[in-house]
This record gives sequence, structure tokens and C-alpha cells, in this order.
Amino acid sequence: MKRFVFRLEGVLRIRAFEFDRARIRLARLEEERRKRQAEVERATAHLERGHAILEREGREGADGERLALRAAGVSMGRRALESARLSRAQLDPPLLEAREAVRRTRARVRSLERLRERLEEDHRRVGRAAEQAEIEELAMARMTRDDASTGRVRAEEVG
Repeated sequence: MKRFVFRLEGVLRIRAFEFDRARIRLARLEEERRKRQAEVERATAHLERGHAILEREGREGADGERLALRAAGVSMGRRALESARLSRAQLDPPLLEAREAVRRTRARVRSLERLRERLEEDHRRVGRAAEQAEIEELAMARMTRDDASTGRVRAEEVG
């Protein structure tokens, strides 16, 4: 039993380590996704500003060369936004894998912890039973010793 418990503790430590590593990896990927999401938001805001400027200058009657430059800038903004979205989307599969790894390792750790708790409870129960048996044995020995010293015979023994 002791050997099993020792091995259980060893496996539990390994699984807890794997769980910690999975959580760290997930946290890093989530942080990277937040950064990429912020980049998408910046590109979106930049594109919206470019559209607004292009529309305003178009209404005000800016020259053709200036409008062409603004249109090229808006086109670059669209490409930057699409690139940022693609970059963010490429992170989704590893993020899903990391979440699944955290869920899976958490379940492994929890099942081993429940097993350990059950073994500890069994150990306590066996210990309490042994302690109770020892108390009863001592009480019986004391009663036998008291009877032997007085020379009395118990009714249960006779009957």
C-alpha cells in the first residue's frame, strides 16, 4: 500500500506539473491573441480614419493626385487589416488545442486527487478501527486482570 501511495504521489506531481505547463501555454497564447486583436482594432480604426478623410476630401473637391494617394492609403489599410485578421485567425487552432490540454490535464489531476483522498480516508478508517480494537483489547485485558486478582468469575463466562 505504501509503495502504491508513493507512486500515486509521484504520478500526481507529474500530472500537476503538466497541468501547470498547459495553463502557462494557454496564458501565453491568450496574451498573444489579445495583442493580435488589438492590432486588428488599430488597423480597423486606421482604415476608418482613412475612409473618412478620403470621403471628406472627395466632397471638398481635392485634386485627383491627392485623392489617388488617399485611395492607395485606404487600400493599404485594407490589406493591413486583412493581414491582422489572418494573423489572429491563425492563432485560433493552437488556442483551442491549449484549452483542451488544460481541460484534459485538469481532469487527470482531479481524478488522481480524488483517488488520493479516497485512499487517505480509507487509511484513516483503518486507523480508527485499529485504534478502537486496541482500546477494546486493553479494556478486556484490564477486566480479565481485575477478575483474576479478585477471584470472581464473570456471569458471561459462566453462562
